[in-house]
Amino acid sequence: MQFRREDRSEVTINIAPLVDVVFLLVIFFAVSTTFLERSGIELTLPSSSSSVEKPPEQLTVWLSKDGTIAVGSDEVTIEQLQARLEADLAAMSDKRVVLRADEATEHGRVVQVMDRARAAGAVALTVAAKSPE
Repeated sequence: MQFRREDRSEVTINIAPLVDVVFLLVIFFAVSTTFLERSGIELTLPSSSSSVEKPPEQLTVWLSKDGTIAVGSDEVTIEQLQARLEADLAAMSDKRVVLRADEATEHGRVVQVMDRARAAGAVALTVAAKSPE
């Protein structure tokens, strides 16, 4: 007696829909994520009733109440500040600097930073403040 073998079809898993779903999730999370400009320095900004949002192409200098200075996310000393600002401003078409100083920072330190920014070639210098609530 001769037995017939059944034809077995090969089982495959189609992962194309899975890849589509993963890409959609990546796009969703990339679009819904908010990016905040933050430095490693803790600041309490003073309040101002006339504060406005900053335009996109500006260089930010952070100044903490203990006198720590940061350009972007890199800490610098007052002696290094002018050279760093000159290098960063040279690459920008709109040479604006935003100073985000803690409200408890000494006035003299704020003036020193402002002087270094002007000497580095800043065309406009804005002092950041938060809106009163």
